[in-house]
Amino acid sequence: MRSSNDIKIRKRRKKSNPILKTLAVIGTTFLSLFLIVVITLCIVATALTVYVIKFMENSESVDIDLYNLDVMTTSFIYAEDPETGEQVEIHRMSQDANRILVSLDDIPQHVRDAFISTEDERFYEHEGVDFKRTFLAFANYFLHFWDENQGGSTITQQLVKNITGDDKQDPARKMREIFRAMNLEREYPKDVILEAYLNYIGFGGNTYGIQAAANKYFDKDVSELTVAEAACLAAIPKSTVQYNPLVHPENNEKRRNNVVLPTMLENGFISSEQYEEAINEQIIYAGQHLDEETGEIVEEDAVIQDWFVDMVIFDVARDFQKKYGIDTQEEAIAKISNGGYRIYATVDIDIQKEMEAKYLDNSTFAKETLSNPPQSAAIIMDYNGCIKGVVGGIGRKPNPMCYNRATMAKRSIGSTVKPISSYGYALYSDYINWSTVFFDEPIEVVKDWNTMEKMKWPKNYSNVWTGQRFFTYDALQRSLNTIPAQLVDQLTPKTIFDFMQNNMQITSLVAADADYSAMTVGGLTDGITLLELASAYQAFGNSGKIYKPISYYKVLDSNGNVVLDNTDNSYIQAIDADTAYVMNKLLQTVVYGPSGTGRAAKIDNVVIAAKTGTSQEWVDLAFVGVTPGYVSAVWYGYDEAYKYDEQTGKYVPNSCKDLYYSSAVVWKNIFGNIMTEKDSGTDFAENPNVLKLDYCTVTGLLAGPNCTAKAEGYYKPTNIPSFCNGDHSGTTYNLPGGETTMAPLETPESENTPSTASTIDLNSLPQ
Repeated sequence: MRSSNDIKIRKRRKKSNPILKTLAVIGTTFLSLFLIVVITLCIVATALTVYVIKFMENSESVDIDLYNLDVMTTSFIYAEDPETGEQVEIHRMSQDANRILVSLDDIPQHVRDAFISTEDERFYEHEGVDFKRTFLAFANYFLHFWDENQGGSTITQQLVKNITGDDKQDPARKMREIFRAMNLEREYPKDVILEAYLNYIGFGGNTYGIQAAANKYFDKDVSELTVAEAACLAAIPKSTVQYNPLVHPENNEKRRNNVVLPTMLENGFISSEQYEEAINEQIIYAGQHLDEETGEIVEEDAVIQDWFVDMVIFDVARDFQKKYGIDTQEEAIAKISNGGYRIYATVDIDIQKEMEAKYLDNSTFAKETLSNPPQSAAIIMDYNGCIKGVVGGIGRKPNPMCYNRATMAKRSIGSTVKPISSYGYALYSDYINWSTVFFDEPIEVVKDWNTMEKMKWPKNYSNVWTGQRFFTYDALQRSLNTIPAQLVDQLTPKTIFDFMQNNMQITSLVAADADYSAMTVGGLTDGITLLELASAYQAFGNSGKIYKPISYYKVLDSNGNVVLDNTDNSYIQAIDADTAYVMNKLLQTVVYGPSGTGRAAKIDNVVIAAKTGTSQEWVDLAFVGVTPGYVSAVWYGYDEAYKYDEQTGKYVPNSCKDLYYSSAVVWKNIFGNIMTEKDSGTDFAENPNVLKLDYCTVTGLLAGPNCTAKAEGYYKPTNIPSFCNGDHSGTTYNLPGGETTMAPLETPESENTPSTASTIDLNSLPQ
């Protein structure tokens, strides 16, 4: 048996090992903690792996093909260069995004290097994410190693963020960005990524992409940028406001010289010589030029888009509204501006420049500068309806997309209505011919519909009714009002109205215009635009055809697909070719006849058929000129046709009588050089159907063998008068409608106008 002493000794030994016991406890604790950490790390790693895999699975690839993406890009308007015949840019338009896509091959290496050096110097080394740069940017955020925050995003990451629009500030977004960038680098070569980045990056305001930036800040193509200019642009993306060279040039210069150029030098992108040259280069921005005498930089006046560009934009917007069902003009213009469209305009650049210059020169309109001058507008088109030039107002154009009096203002057109209304229809329907006889007498119209009281109407310019005998050509060249009134009365206002609306394509007529005043002297309810007036006159130089007037040929989208096409512009045969030819000859008498109201429009070696027009009280004056190559028209008058008279308390006509030169002179001043350059020595095409015959200057019938007083006239084969027998003792006249009647030889004469013996020698007219 064990003794009690042995038991005591054993107990004493057990009590003598507390260290071992403590170590055992500590070891067990650490082991437990280690196992817990390992298990926790495994759980976290597993969770993180699942989380990362989830992000990898949800991080869809990014399409960076900007040509297929719905990317807002700048639209361009082109026109034919008169010297080379090639299409040249005349205007560019952008609204939400001014972006012009450019190939990397067209971007100089030093421009690429400026951005790589500044934004991502290891761009060609990493696989989408520069972890070293990311860590340094994170550390600098807390420890401030550098004066400014260092961006951790690579060019690839920036491109991803810009294209996806995923810019939420949280870890999840950063994870998506990292994986998207890595995916992008696996799918696309570095140069493709760089090209997309340089086309997508913002440069302040609505300017995006390196090409648009080069245009905006330096008025240069990207291929023309110097090293200093490239560095200037590379400084902007850091903060498009703070480093905008047009807003804060000192900030841009500091970053350009202290950051961009030094990093380019450090990375071996430029030599020391290039560095020094760039540092010392004097930057000249768009809208500036260097004065050679003073050596100072001078600010230039802002250039406002011309009248033709405005018209093209408005016309394309109108057609976009129709094609795409767009509600407002503003929406349509926004679509054009942001769609990367290419618009091909009909403008003749030389003609437009000449017209704009004439409208900046007061001497075009008057000898003296008036304190309250009238306004004016002019337009010119060819015989395919292609508008070649337009100006909508005198003086410097106030702003883009402003009111254009040539295309928007509806005005009374005075006697320019006669060839497209009364005379036009009467000649077209064979109711009159060249030598139809009229008597200068008024008709009777209802003055008061309540009492049915009648009055004699209309007055002539001279305020005299002579009762004299006039032939068609003579009445037209003198612009008598009584003869058209007789025609409207005999043929009915509604018939003339229908002819104007359906044949001559005057679409702005209203039902109330089917009356005597509107159809006789152009007193239209709403008036018509100068564009519409000129378009109708196409018929008289174009064998009776009227083409829809157009300001552009076609519109292509960013992929080159035609979305609007005017190249197959159709026409209507408004009148037959014979009528058109005879009317052309009649209108030539307005310029070349001894009593023609448009004689002041004569231009050496240019054949002109024309008509003047003056509305009541000289409120509107117009002139339409028809030459072998063009139809052109000019209008002038006050914007407000009536003004308030404080003395009478009534509104009175805002007359512009004797304020400007005659409408014929104004037309010549505007278009004289153009016609001399473009139309000199040419003539209208002959019409073999129309007969040039001698007529009796007493009866208007064809001159018989016994007629001693005769002249030449032009006759449609469907309306040739009978022959005069030469016996004028009891005269038979060639009257409207082909009627003849016996009448005394002598008719009352007035001292205010020449006698009917005054005829013109048609041999003297241009043939």
